[in-house]
Amino acid sequence: MESSISAYLVSFVSLAVLLIGAVALAFSRWKNAQEQALLRAEQRRSQQLGLLEEAGRIIADSFEEKEILQRAIDAITQRFGYAISAISKVVDGDMLEVVAIAGTEDFGYNPGYQQKMGDGIIGHTAEIRKTYVTDNVSKDPFYFSSAEHFGSAICTPLFKGENLFGVLYVESKEPNAFDELDIKTLETLAIHISASLHRASLYAETQENLRVLSIIQNISRTIASSLEKEKIANQVVTALKEAFGYTHISIYYLEEDYLQLAAEMGYPKEMVIEKIHISQGVSGRAIRTKTVQFIEDTTQEDMFLRADHAITSEICVPLLKDDLVLGTLNIEANHSRKLTQMDVNLLTAIASPLAIAIDNARLHEQIKKMATTDAVTGLSNRHVFEETLAAEVERAQRLGMNVSLIIFDIDGFKEFNDSYGHPAGDARLKGMADIIKNNLRKYDIAARYGGDEFAIILSNSNEQNALNFAKRLHEAAQIGAPKDSAGYTLSMGVATFPQDAANHNELLIAADHAALRAKHLGKNRVQRASDTR
Repeated sequence: MESSISAYLVSFVSLAVLLIGAVALAFSRWKNAQEQALLRAEQRRSQQLGLLEEAGRIIADSFEEKEILQRAIDAITQRFGYAISAISKVVDGDMLEVVAIAGTEDFGYNPGYQQKMGDGIIGHTAEIRKTYVTDNVSKDPFYFSSAEHFGSAICTPLFKGENLFGVLYVESKEPNAFDELDIKTLETLAIHISASLHRASLYAETQENLRVLSIIQNISRTIASSLEKEKIANQVVTALKEAFGYTHISIYYLEEDYLQLAAEMGYPKEMVIEKIHISQGVSGRAIRTKTVQFIEDTTQEDMFLRADHAITSEICVPLLKDDLVLGTLNIEANHSRKLTQMDVNLLTAIASPLAIAIDNARLHEQIKKMATTDAVTGLSNRHVFEETLAAEVERAQRLGMNVSLIIFDIDGFKEFNDSYGHPAGDARLKGMADIIKNNLRKYDIAARYGGDEFAIILSNSNEQNALNFAKRLHEAAQIGAPKDSAGYTLSMGVATFPQDAANHNELLIAADHAALRAKHLGKNRVQRASDTR
């Protein structure tokens, strides 16, 4: 009898070991798949940023309409290999004509093909004048084709000034191929194209004044190639002073209800106005009314805000992208120069590409943030973390300093997710990220490493300082925790360069092993790498 029981127990234990091994293998494969998916997503984000930079560069130096459009389409095809990419232009008021096309498949359309406004996805987008997206064209009510296709499509309008120019259309080979970042990328590229088309239009319209045209070209080209708002403002201020001899120039960007100074030239430092509420001054009125303000005599203007006692006249042009107000361009003059309607016309012409460049930079900031930031937590993503860790360890090695790394995950997070659902799980991850941010020094880096795992790089921090920080975080995470503490306690590993590692890879391994050790010892604790050796 006893031998039968023993044999049964041995069989049971063997089966349990096999089951545990199978579960561990499955989990390992799942984790590897997740990491590969994250890597592919980051690579795609890099491709998207590369497209914007490449397209901005190759179309910024052209003032010929067809060349701008074909260069843009070629850049899209070379970067992503979509089945078809095309630009259709509005002709004869209610028709759309293909003017640039490329792709990896032949859909039977060529330059010159026309369709009515409102017909198909392209016509529908032109009619509603906003981006249209479909995950599967075969199920889309607007899609039509001579052959059956199943890919996804994005169609976004192109504008020349305030008027609809046409649409940019891309279609993939597979369904469900596009995410929000793909849409943002195409919309930003459309802005690039619109800016180039606008410059081309300005070139055609102002050939009679070559000097003014040349200056506008240079300003537009310079700012179109930049994706930094502060740099754009300084470039325009400098160009206006050098080209036209304006003595008092300022550019303000609108942030909520205030105009914030971005760049200025010519004003006494003690009188520079850094911030203007939209209810104040000529600039505030330009923002509220969305119209150019030309004050020929500032002594007769009650709302005039004086930043130089010598000023006698002012032109304030609102920077508008569609109906969105982005800021103001301001020129003021003293008795040595009289501002005229010609100055108003010139500044209005410059304000349009300036507004497009500013909006482009704003969208680029959003895309760049999406490409480097974890969407749930707002922390840096794994790609940024790995690059930063390598750079920090190299810097510490060069300067003879310490750098510490903390890796931890949330105990029982899977149970928390299973009990309360994924929205609550995301909220818990965000809550943990907020705790990290509240405790982090401004020059340290925190990242979501994967799943419920976080990583923190502490610059110039020895083991004791890192340990103290980890303990504070460990305690803060449990504040307000319910009786069932699943999802609130942390298993943390702390490693320090150079005592625990000779390079950044070893430092990562040391911190990760310490975190695993914390798990194996019962969770809910801080473990030093030096204790695991």
